[in-house]
Amino acid sequence: MQSHLLFFDIDGTLVDEETGVLTQETKRALKNARKNGHLVFLNTGRSYSELDPAVVAVGFDGFVCGCGTHVKVHDETLVKCTVEGEEAKQIVALLEACKIEALLEGEEAFYLSKESKDARLFAVLECFGPEVNKKRRYWQEDNVSFQKFTIWFGEDGNFEQLQNALGDRFSFLKRDKGFYEVMPKGYSKASGMECLMQHYHISKKYTMAIGDSTNDLSMLTCAGISVAMGNSKEIVKKQVQFVTKHVKEEGVAYALTHFGFVVE
Repeated sequence: MQSHLLFFDIDGTLVDEETGVLTQETKRALKNARKNGHLVFLNTGRSYSELDPAVVAVGFDGFVCGCGTHVKVHDETLVKCTVEGEEAKQIVALLEACKIEALLEGEEAFYLSKESKDARLFAVLECFGPEVNKKRRYWQEDNVSFQKFTIWFGEDGNFEQLQNALGDRFSFLKRDKGFYEVMPKGYSKASGMECLMQHYHISKKYTMAIGDSTNDLSMLTCAGISVAMGNSKEIVKKQVQFVTKHVKEEGVAYALTHFGFVVE
């Protein structure tokens, strides 16, 4: 079988968001796919600092982090778009003025405000687990440096002001009501995939992507084989070639076996 590039979202795909567990069956399937000559990559909205060491330890050929803003192959960095210095300070000031809570996601650390109160933000931090949360910082105390950021806001948040101020430089990806991911323009999970296709000189035909959420749509439409988890939203399921089982039912392993990447 021709070697393929295989791309996997983390939360809701490799890992059950409710339990935070990466099962032994999923680990076995990923290792089996690599053993069979395929290249395996994380393709996640998480920044590099937010990667769970237990997931990384499974063994991957590379990482697409921060929705395409940071791409690594082993120890080689292929892409890194960083927001820092005065630009980062201006964004922090704008977030505070607009009453919008945010997680600024970087390579070495991630940052939030000391004043953060939104339960949705803290649910994400809880999902990260204790090891990842060692890299938590506060933007009031540190010079921030990040690849992308995630925002949450309620009725008092002025999203329109934020979008008008940053819309020429950043893309806003809606995840849910009052919940967006924000990336420098030109970057996405698909752009990260395309970078790796060029790096390995492998065409779209020999790629597969598996995801569950709306931020996975760019990579799913970019892949030669597109797979949605059984727990995906309907908007995602409608835009893929194959819907595998739920994350609780070993959906990743099922898909890899179905397409012949894992041989029992």
